[in-house]
Amino acid sequence: MLTAVVIARDSERTIGDCIRALQFCDRILVGENHSRDKTVEQARAAGAEVRSVEWVGYGKTKNVLMRSVAEGFIFSVDADEVVTPALAAEIRQTIARPDAANGYYVSRENYFLGRPIRHCGWTPDWQLRLFRAGTGLFEEKNVHEALKVEGSLGRLSHPLRHFTYLTVEDYVLRLNRYTTLAAMDRVEKGKRFSGLRLCLDPPWTFVKMYLLKSGWRDGFPGLALCALSALNSLVKHAKIWEKTGPDKPVKP
Repeated sequence: MLTAVVIARDSERTIGDCIRALQFCDRILVGENHSRDKTVEQARAAGAEVRSVEWVGYGKTKNVLMRSVAEGFIFSVDADEVVTPALAAEIRQTIARPDAANGYYVSRENYFLGRPIRHCGWTPDWQLRLFRAGTGLFEEKNVHEALKVEGSLGRLSHPLRHFTYLTVEDYVLRLNRYTTLAAMDRVEKGKRFSGLRLCLDPPWTFVKMYLLKSGWRDGFPGLALCALSALNSLVKHAKIWEKTGPDKPVKP
């Protein structure tokens, strides 16, 4: 038994392709949170079972769905990801083996502005996504949650295509949400604002991605991604200052 689990909200641009590429699974379960577009209709039309879920953060919301799957393997997929036929075949062959591990990493092939990003530190992008039901859950963080699995782990050889940030507008809109969540995570861990990091982190992010990680080899999409990532770092630190400035001390 193989169950694909997807969480989605306002994902009508990508959810159809995502679900159609998951037809190799025995069950496709979509957790949907009050979408204002045609996410639900498109997911159902593509063959998914859609369940309404309350949003309690990325990790917690995913875990609600994971806990509802009692047997077989679970494949966690985002609504903007597409499984290739080669990866689909590899997954079926892998979980059928009697010596299958409890969990498997897959390398994402990340796209930005419709182009594959081969550098910038975006490749390889190993993500633990396939695991035996009952052996793993996601970290219950506000953002950038990671799957933790007990027992043996392995790696799959074929990539998962990730169509993130289809436009610059899409990146900027999500930048606001993700930086707020990232700042909340740091504050909840007792971190406080650092003027030094505000000054150093954004330019270092650009230098690291564009020069050290050869982002220049990805052309204009690479340049734009590196610059926007530096902006992301600056906005995150500014929001930490908003929450933990001199008049708002927190534990070190």
